[in-house]
Amino acid sequence: MSKYSKIGLFLFIFLGSIFFFFFKNYLYGYILFFLSLIPIFFIFRNEFLLLAFFKIRRKDMIGLKKYLGYVKNPKLQLTKNQISYYYFLNGILYSENNIFKSENYMQKALDLGLKLKQNIAIAKLNLAIASLSKGNKKRAEFLLLEAKKMDISGLLYDQIKIIKIQIKKINIGNVNRPNPHVRKKF
Repeated sequence: MSKYSKIGLFLFIFLGSIFFFFFKNYLYGYILFFLSLIPIFFIFRNEFLLLAFFKIRRKDMIGLKKYLGYVKNPKLQLTKNQISYYYFLNGILYSENNIFKSENYMQKALDLGLKLKQNIAIAKLNLAIASLSKGNKKRAEFLLLEAKKMDISGLLYDQIKIIKIQIKKINIGNVNRPNPHVRKKF
């Protein structure tokens, strides 16, 4: 349901409550007034994104994909802040299977503006992993440093430590390999 149809539903129910207040039927007026607040709540908190967050807490990626699939047109159905979290959830969904698709979604989420520092840290950690898989170590180290700054609660400490170890392994591998362009002396 688009946000404009939710506004229309709110107005319809709200006008019904005014109608009941006008004819001094206060019980139905109050009931309809409180029912009219439900569509307003779902304008600012999309129901499918809320269900997707519940699925991600349970680590149910199939359910996450199902509820994100209900959002057909994010620009029409979601507000700007919700669009960033829609892309963030898609980035998490594809982080296990397709890291490059996840990178695109996480970058869009950061560009649109995630609010919570922990979510920004998760997005930057995923971008660091994608940069490392592309071979861009400097960008990966920079993103890892930013993720470490944003992770104020320390939830990503172990993951950041693992990625740092991976970066060191890649550097060690390059140092021990001889340069193929240098001629051997006889």
